[in-house]
Amino acid sequence: LRHKALCPGWDMPIRQGNDFVVCQAAKMPLGNAPQWVHETYGFALAVLTFSIVFGAFAANVLFGAMRAVPHAQLETAAAYGMTRRQTYWRVLVPQMWVYALPGLSNLWMVLIKATPLLFLLGVEDIVYWARELGGSKTPRFTDYPHGDWRMWYFLGLLVFYLIFTRVSEKVLDRLMDRLTTGQATTGGEARRRAA
Repeated sequence: LRHKALCPGWDMPIRQGNDFVVCQAAKMPLGNAPQWVHETYGFALAVLTFSIVFGAFAANVLFGAMRAVPHAQLETAAAYGMTRRQTYWRVLVPQMWVYALPGLSNLWMVLIKATPLLFLLGVEDIVYWARELGGSKTPRFTDYPHGDWRMWYFLGLLVFYLIFTRVSEKVLDRLMDRLTTGQATTGGEARRRAA
């Protein structure tokens, strides 16, 4: 709609290949804006988009984890004379993390895999630079022109993402071990029996 309102005489297709081609007046931010405005706009748009999507998923995971805590635990806390705030912070939240961490760690892994899609919002991320550096056939980035090395850059990127997800998995496993210690859950019982 913005394109049609600001550029009524534009007759070229808006989408051409991987790029959206629009007239200068319809660009957001404007085409004559400084470079930092373009970079900040793309980054802010990416943060907003990922915050909305993954915030909704995380809220759903946390809601389900709070409902997974046995209601008898909350009733026992009330019977001991705890206020609702004390029950929430001392009983519900510590036990909720045990149920929430698997879902949140899954969301973290999905977020890691979704970040290469940032190029659609104009953010120059690691995948963008792998494509640019690997495909450069001119001495723009180096003194020696080379052929198409994108495959090697993407293989290096693959190894980077595999290592990053493995480190994340190890950290989240250690966090889960720490949270389940002393908890009356299946994971806590398995740790107690193994000790």
